[in-house]
Amino acid sequence: MSRVVNDSRIPLTKRSVLFLASIRKRSCVKDNYMRFEGFPSAMLCFVAEGSGTVLIGNERREFEPYQLYYVDCDTSVELSLSSGKLEVYTMALQQYTEHAGAVQANTMHMRSEPPALFIPGYIRTRKAKQIWSRIQLLYEASRNSSDAMRLHLQFQELLYLIMQECSDRPRQNSAKQGLNQVTEYMQSHFHDKIDMKTLSAMANLTPSSFSRLFKRTLGESPMEYLTRVRMDSAKTLLSQKGSRVRDVSAAVGYEDEFHFSRIFHRTVGVSPTFYMKRNQLKVAVASCLQLQNSLLSLGVEPVASVNCCKNPGMGELEYEHFFTKQWEELVRSAPDVLIGDAYHMHLYDKFSEIAPSVVLASDGSWIVNYRKMADILGRKQEAEQTIHRLALRVTEAKGLLHRKLENKTVCVIQVSHDGISIQGAIDHPLNELLYRDLGLRPGRSVPLHAKMLELPPEWLPPIEADYLFILKKHQRAGSDDVYERLCGVPAWKSIHAVRAGNVMAVPHWLRMSWTPIGRNIIINELLELTGVPLEEAGYGT
Repeated sequence: MSRVVNDSRIPLTKRSVLFLASIRKRSCVKDNYMRFEGFPSAMLCFVAEGSGTVLIGNERREFEPYQLYYVDCDTSVELSLSSGKLEVYTMALQQYTEHAGAVQANTMHMRSEPPALFIPGYIRTRKAKQIWSRIQLLYEASRNSSDAMRLHLQFQELLYLIMQECSDRPRQNSAKQGLNQVTEYMQSHFHDKIDMKTLSAMANLTPSSFSRLFKRTLGESPMEYLTRVRMDSAKTLLSQKGSRVRDVSAAVGYEDEFHFSRIFHRTVGVSPTFYMKRNQLKVAVASCLQLQNSLLSLGVEPVASVNCCKNPGMGELEYEHFFTKQWEELVRSAPDVLIGDAYHMHLYDKFSEIAPSVVLASDGSWIVNYRKMADILGRKQEAEQTIHRLALRVTEAKGLLHRKLENKTVCVIQVSHDGISIQGAIDHPLNELLYRDLGLRPGRSVPLHAKMLELPPEWLPPIEADYLFILKKHQRAGSDDVYERLCGVPAWKSIHAVRAGNVMAVPHWLRMSWTPIGRNIIINELLELTGVPLEEAGYGT
C-alpha cells in the first residue's frame, strides 16, 4: 500500500514545496530499547544498518537495512533492536507554502499546514539501494559544500525518485483489481442489500469463480466478509451514547432486529444489548490459565477469580469442599459476565445460573482469546497497545538471548505425577514464545512438529540441551517421585545441561504463557536464568 497521498485538506490556491532543513547520520551501539516523542520537524528516516521492531504510532513493523520511514512532529516512535548496532540517516523537512503570490515558510509540524505527501510509517520502495546511494551523496554534499541551491536540487532529485517509486507500482491483474473494487463497494454499501450476482459481476467473474478467488485471497467467503464489516460497524454504533438496537440493526443492513441480534451474538459472543453495557460490567473469571491477568492488563479488575478444576491428588470430599468455596465466591461477587477457559467448559450450564452471559475463551491462540475479551469489554485499544509493547519486549529479549546463548540449545520438560512431557516447538503459547518469537534453538529430541512428547521417565531419549528447564506440576499427586526416577535414568546424566549445572526449576510457564503479563514474566525469568546482566534486561521488568 503506497504511503503517498493527495491531501485534500490543502486548498487549491496553495502550492507547497518540501525543502531539506538538515541531514544527519545517527548511530546507536548500546541501547536495545528507545522511545522518541515530539520531533522538532517532520523527517524522512533511512535505515542503513541494524534490525529489530519499530512501533510508529499504532503501526508495528520489523525493520531492516535499506528501509525508508516517515515521521512527523506528532508521531511517537518506540524502537527495539535485535542487532548490536543501528545506523539511521535522518532528513529533517521544511515546507514552504505559497499563498496568493506570497511565500511563507512553515515547518511541517504546524497543524495549519498538514503534510501533503506522506503518511507516518513505512514507505515501500523497490529501488532501495538507488535511494540509499542518493542519500549518501546528499549527506556528503551537506558536509562538504555550502551551496544551498545544489543541496536543494539534489534533495529534489531524491524526493522525485521516492515519489516515483511510491506511485510507479506494477499493476495488479484484472481479477485482483476486481476484488479490490468489490471490497471497497462492500465497505461503503454494507447497509444496502448485496447479493453474490452483483458482486461477481463487478469483479467480471462467474459467481462460483468469484467466490473461490475471494476465499483464497481474503481467507473468508464474500458473505462472511460482509457480515464482519457489518458487525464492526454495529459495534461502533452500539458504543455511541443513546444508541438503540433497532436503529443499529437498520443502519447496518438488517430489517429484522432479532435476526441481527442472533448474528451479532454468534459473531461477537454477546448480545447487542449486553455489548452496549460492557464498559460498566462486573467481570468474574473461572480459569486454569490465569485469564485474570489478561483482564488486569486491560485495566479491568475482576470481581472474582476462581479455578474450579480438580487437581490430581485431591480427594472427592476435599474437592467438594474446595468447589463449594469457589462457587460461593462467584455467587457473592454477582458478576454481569463470567469468563471461563476451556478447562471449565463442563461448567458452562452451571455458570449460567450466576451470570446472564458466559464467554468461554477456548481458542488455542492466546492472542485470539485476548483480543476477544478486549472486544467484548470495550478495551480493544488497550489490548493493541499491550500487544505492541509485548512485541517490542520480545524483540529486545531475542537480541539479548541471541548474543548471550549464540548456538546453545534449550529444552523444557514438564514433570507430572504420571510421567514426563518434553515440550515441542508448536501448538502451544509457551512453545511458540520460546522457539518462534524468541528464536531459541531446541535441543535434540525436542519435537519440532508436535505440541509435546509424553512418555515415562525411564524412556527419556538422548537430549542435547545446554539449558534444561523443569516444570513440576501436581506435586501432591507425586511429581517429585517421578522427577527422582527421571534423575536416575542414564540418559539424564548424559545431558550437557545436567553435567554443566544448567538444570533450572521454573514456575508454571505453561499457564503463564496465555497472558501478556505472564509472557513478560517468562521473558524476564528466562533472561535471568541464562545469565543476561540485569542492566541489559532492565526494560520492561
